[in-house]
Amino acid sequence: MDCQNILFSQNQSQKRIEKVLRVMPMRVLTKLLFFALYVLGARLNTISSIVDMPLESGKTTISRVMKDGFPAFHDRRKSVYELPLTDKQNYQASVSIRENCCTIKFGNTGCQLQIPQNHRVHLRSVLLSLLQADLLSVQTVSSALGISKAHCRELSLKLIQNGISQVLIDKRKGQKQDFRVDSSTKAELIKHFAARAVTGHSTSSQALAQIINSGREVCISSRTIRWHMNKMGLTKIKKSLPELFETLKKTL
Repeated sequence: MDCQNILFSQNQSQKRIEKVLRVMPMRVLTKLLFFALYVLGARLNTISSIVDMPLESGKTTISRVMKDGFPAFHDRRKSVYELPLTDKQNYQASVSIRENCCTIKFGNTGCQLQIPQNHRVHLRSVLLSLLQADLLSVQTVSSALGISKAHCRELSLKLIQNGISQVLIDKRKGQKQDFRVDSSTKAELIKHFAARAVTGHSTSSQALAQIINSGREVCISSRTIRWHMNKMGLTKIKKSLPELFETLKKTL
């Protein structure tokens, strides 16, 4: 199967991904894409960069699929998109997740609490507190948070011992220096970003990562590319670059 001459549309891809995410978690979709590109003959390093999935995780996915077949794509951590989340035991609260919002209902009182899923610290603190009060089961809380039951119990215990600021707030500062993205790589990133922006081509981090990684032994992930694009302010000038280009052409 030769896919070399297939044209891909970034806009169509984004629309289709958004539709797919309504019926399956991003984690499952990423596994499917990784395995499909592997079957089509792409290099593992390239696939890892395109789908933004760690190389070792991708290798694990391939191994499991080759061993277990299609069920290996299933997220064993219980996807937060499973609706509704219920318990076999008679707990006093229940959880359901719809449209990126977690809704907690308290029995038959008619009272409920809604927390956006992207408010991670707020959501974790509330659900773990309800778990500690025995109002929710560890199965429900772990499913809603997208973590294993063992990790859920561990977070609950740490929360009791150390408090929210020590357990739930991410204090990682990231790398102090750009080890992989040196000045020459940044120059190459700016060059390709500007060229693609003024010619109407995709300037997504995935597309730029694929270009920059071409011929490299060590691949730079699309996530790293995206971080440097934002740090250098490239995304803020994307729309103005074509206009500036046309204006300068008229002065020649």
